Amino acid sequence: MQIYPVPKPLPGAEVALPDAPVCFASGANGLFKLVRNEFYTACVKLDGIPSLADLKEEAELHVPLLPLKLFRAVEGFFGEVYRRYQSEAVVLLYCNPNVKAWRVIVPPQQVRGLRVEYDLHARPNAPAGFQLFGSIHSHADIQAFHSGTDDADESGFDGLHITVGNLDKPIRSYACRWMLAGRAFKTDLAEVLEAEDLPAPDPAWLAQVSPAPVLERELFTPVPLGTETDERWCDLLGEPFASREEYLEHLEQMREEIEERLWAAEHLELEGGTHGSKR
Repeated sequence: MQIYPVPKPLPGAEVALPDAPVCFASGANGLFKLVRNEFYTACVKLDGIPSLADLKEEAELHVPLLPLKLFRAVEGFFGEVYRRYQSEAVVLLYCNPNVKAWRVIVPPQQVRGLRVEYDLHARPNAPAGFQLFGSIHSHADIQAFHSGTDDADESGFDGLHITVGNLDKPIRSYACRWMLAGRAFKTDLAEVLEAEDLPAPDPAWLAQVSPAPVLERELFTPVPLGTETDERWCDLLGEPFASREEYLEHLEQMREEIEERLWAAEHLELEGGTHGSKR
């Protein structure tokens, strides 16, 4: 059955619904079923169409990870802007998935405290082969989070969006998400940054490290029954168990007792109410 998109009417005009006897219509607020017959005309909202497959929201990215060196350069830029103006700042992210590369462009902007103003439509030209696909902005000296202003700015701005906060501290905070097809997919900074190899260790440091000798774990060594070695259980555990089987039986009894006590505690009803303190 066909689904008809219903366009938004001109000011003062009524919504024009399809004239089919039975059809589905999609509007800005969801999917509807329209029925017209000799008994009634109805337009009812649907949670789904039973004859169609169940779908789930998902996204598969075809872009590379953001280089850590590039991200640190952006952090350094934010730190200097905060030092000079105690304010936010913003950079734009451009990506070329074909060559698996990112570029950063700083648009002209005016900053004041927790505000940064720039014209996204008047942004500089993109590098050849690159397209705008995200942004990074700072939150000056407050915690990084996705604010209501960020939601409004990024709702129609597909790509990677990172917020860097607490620039007044040596350890900053971060909030990170992908905006894809108008939907936010939250993620962690560690999931979008390209890892760097660890530096080679100092040989003098390594020279101070050596492996410890392997200790024999006698407690877990099988002990043949009916031999004098059974007495090791008594020596190792400090309790009068002549064999492994006797020890395991003791543990099983303990487990049963613990389970009984747990059941009793869960079903215990205190007389006179409960007692406790809060602070």
